[in-house]
Amino acid sequence: MSSANPDIAAIDAALARGEWWQKVLEELAEAGVQLASAIADEVKAGRRSAVEAADDFARIAAAVRQAVAMSFRLDEAMHGLTALRGCAAHEIAAARIRAEAEAAERAARLDAAKQRARARREARREKIRELVMQVIDREAADAKDHERLSLDLDTRLGFGPVWTDIDRLPLRRTVQRLCAALRIAPDWSRWKAGIWNPPEPPSRPDEPPVQRSGETPPGEPAQRTRAADRPPGTARLE
Repeated sequence: MSSANPDIAAIDAALARGEWWQKVLEELAEAGVQLASAIADEVKAGRRSAVEAADDFARIAAAVRQAVAMSFRLDEAMHGLTALRGCAAHEIAAARIRAEAEAAERAARLDAAKQRARARREARREKIRELVMQVIDREAADAKDHERLSLDLDTRLGFGPVWTDIDRLPLRRTVQRLCAALRIAPDWSRWKAGIWNPPEPPSRPDEPPVQRSGETPPGEPAQRTRAADRPPGTARLE
């Protein structure tokens, strides 16, 4: 039993013993008073002289005083034990309240962690569904096939090994498992950093360059300069 947290059961046992001793002392004191009264009656009746009864009376009076003094000391001790029991009960109640508060706080943290984990799993499932739906949009043969594949995907994402491993496996591995289960073949050349890149635009034939006014189209011989276009005084060179 530590002083910081006394044992209430031990205190109760001590109080019970104290009550028993308190009753014994009260009975002893009462018996002593009765004996003293009897001696006094004998002296008054002349059956005993006062001198003869003096020693007995003194011993009885001392015993009564001692019993009363012990009863007072025992009563003080029992008051102290009662106060200690009250403090112990208060400490135990406070400790219980603290323990309940700590347990509630741990439960709240655990619940919050579970909610965050659930939110992460839901977000990852939506991401995976979006990626696989993009493949279904491209690979489905018709609207009926698209609906069938979508329902199958939602079923597989709801429970089973895919949902169990949704946080454990890499994103591409999960998408591969789902596509294989749905029997659709994505174009993995478009996969990069967890997303499908848009398809490359179709290549166009090279367009001829824009011809400016007065310029000779490429690939054609340059025309000779006409005489009217030559500056005056310039000889024509053949």
